Amino acid sequence: MSSQIQLPSFEKKVGETVQTTARITRVRYVNPENSYAILDAVTRRNHPFTLVGTLAAFKVDDEIRVKGTWVDSKYGVQLKVESCEIAMPTSSVGLARFLSSQLTGIGLRMAERIIQKFGENTVNVLDHDPEKLLEVKGISRKKLDLILEEWSEKQGNRQLFVYLQGHGLSFELSSKLIGLYGKKIIPILNQQPYLLSKEVTGIGFKRADQIAAQMGIAPDNPMRIEAGIDYALYEAENTDGHCYLPRQVLIETAARLLQVDPARIEEHIDALIERRSIRTDRDETGETLVYRAFMWNLEHSVANEIARMVKASSHGKPNEDDMAAVRRIETRLGIELAPQQREAVLTGLYEKFMVITGGPGTGKTTLVKVFVAAAQEQDIPVFLAAPTGRASKRLNETTGIEAKTIHRLLEYAYVTDSRGAFTRNEDNPLPAGIYIVDESSMIDLTLMRSLLVALPNDARIILVGDVDQLPSVGTGTVLKDLISSNCLPVIRLKTVFRQAEQSLIVKNAHRINEGAYPIVPSREEMASPGCEFYLFNAATPEHAEHLIEQLVCEKLPQRYGLDPMNEIQVLCPMRQNAGGVEHLNQILQDKLNPSGNPIAFSYAGFRIGDRVMQLKNDYEHDVFNGDIGKIVAESSGKAIVDFDGRLVEYTKKNLENLALAYACTVHKSQGSEYPAVICCFLRSQSFMLQRNLIYTALTRARKTAVFITDSYTLKMAIENDRPAMRYTRLAYRLNCALGG
Repeated sequence: MSSQIQLPSFEKKVGETVQTTARITRVRYVNPENSYAILDAVTRRNHPFTLVGTLAAFKVDDEIRVKGTWVDSKYGVQLKVESCEIAMPTSSVGLARFLSSQLTGIGLRMAERIIQKFGENTVNVLDHDPEKLLEVKGISRKKLDLILEEWSEKQGNRQLFVYLQGHGLSFELSSKLIGLYGKKIIPILNQQPYLLSKEVTGIGFKRADQIAAQMGIAPDNPMRIEAGIDYALYEAENTDGHCYLPRQVLIETAARLLQVDPARIEEHIDALIERRSIRTDRDETGETLVYRAFMWNLEHSVANEIARMVKASSHGKPNEDDMAAVRRIETRLGIELAPQQREAVLTGLYEKFMVITGGPGTGKTTLVKVFVAAAQEQDIPVFLAAPTGRASKRLNETTGIEAKTIHRLLEYAYVTDSRGAFTRNEDNPLPAGIYIVDESSMIDLTLMRSLLVALPNDARIILVGDVDQLPSVGTGTVLKDLISSNCLPVIRLKTVFRQAEQSLIVKNAHRINEGAYPIVPSREEMASPGCEFYLFNAATPEHAEHLIEQLVCEKLPQRYGLDPMNEIQVLCPMRQNAGGVEHLNQILQDKLNPSGNPIAFSYAGFRIGDRVMQLKNDYEHDVFNGDIGKIVAESSGKAIVDFDGRLVEYTKKNLENLALAYACTVHKSQGSEYPAVICCFLRSQSFMLQRNLIYTALTRARKTAVFITDSYTLKMAIENDRPAMRYTRLAYRLNCALGG
């Protein structure tokens, strides 16, 4: 129900839509990233209230016309703003305050002199006869020019708001677009509205398409159809990890997206091919494969860079002295390598490019240690890297030498506040040596190219990873493609070593990978303190959440002496809904950290004492995607997070790079290991469950693993050994580049 506020009581009825004129009295909070603000205001009848919304453009003493809906929050009833604009004051006091707040060159006293001179005609003078302002004491020609420049800008922004909102754009979106583009936003909206989907956070193709429709762009406009084709390919890359789409799949996808005749899509695909905006290839069956030009070049580049390294001068072949050296290293380290592992070490010392893959307990870590020792014995520099901070830290702990994230190895640096680039590249290559990259299943096509172009011809690279784990979050299936190309040296470690063979976690990981149901201990075995693997049936998501709460907060800490804040990780397939990451994080936060003081400027509801995860690499503060820390304090508008003894300050701006980490997705856990892992696999999540996800989750556990699921759901997930296929041609291109 909508009503004009006229009641003296200024009732704040939750759900009621109201409009009023008011003056801003206080700016409580502003987020410069999205222009969200919390403001205090007072109506012309002196009724105070609080506004929330995209209000960063407004300041104290601005008079505004505002429309919104009363909403209830933990801070009381607030007005959630739908539209807001500057209102011209009617009183001389209000007008003077308005001028002094809008124009930095005019203070309150000068504003009062202007009002005294021109009265209610002041705004008209500013708009149409500004030279008259020179009659006011204190306004020189220079000051007048500054005043008029600022007044023109403010008036221009108001006109832009009127224009955008007149075309159906919300106040919030209008604020964002004006802030990003200024006056350029009108030609952009008229000529290339689909640019917004690529440049503006929060505007995808569908929203840009709505804006285009509001601007009068017809459904069959060629610009719209070509933007839809590009978006279909872009979405295939970023959502499904594809490098291309078969032409017919692209036609069907784009036609469904745009709701146009598929014949129109075909016509414009041909036009884009002719302009080389998209590129094509043909597979062995003669089917046309369609790429965005960027991805076509990227796939070719990775294949060509590998071929460059492989074809560079050889370092010779293993000999008896090398074998003797490996034997000495085994004695020194107190280990005995399997024949397959010795073969891998000797091959890796001479081959330019090699892949090592194997499941848990097959000796990948031991092999890396021997590689390092063998290279050091031959005075060959060794460089260790991994895709994530946690994986590189684990590599450092197991080898005793420095390991870096791939981004840090390539010396990522910020070019602007938000964008960066690798300073190590073809023009500034890395030094020669052997590069060992662990957790290589996580490397996508873009990161692989960045690594390869920075390696000189006399470098050697060994990729270590478990090809049966989940593929990279980004585009492609690089490790799988390199192995399936059959044109690179690949060592497949299959022997499970005696000590690992005794682990039920390792046994079950291999069983799951082979499509077999895991060994589930009996009740008596699960009651013993030495049990490593548990399976509990959950009838509903709510039942699963209750079990997880008990296990994290009571059962596992009591039985194994584990710290629930640091040593137990809950893993889920998805973020939303009951049994998902976000819901479980709220439950566990309230249970494990109920009395933590809230961080005042946190939208995510962080508290002091919370376990949190870094969501993206931050080279300035030396924290990386997947790093887990604890919020230990709030000081001077900053949250202090402890990452294994290193304190990092988070401002309002970069606090959004953190998330609660009592639970996380299986994808986010890749490259990490935890003393205990609780894996939640629910029937309601079946569409996301497949064998490699179950396998990846289980292999994150070092000592204890718990499955919360039901036998039917788990059985179906393990039988699903056909993970969503990714369209990629890297293996084929590598064969072509190497003359295979």
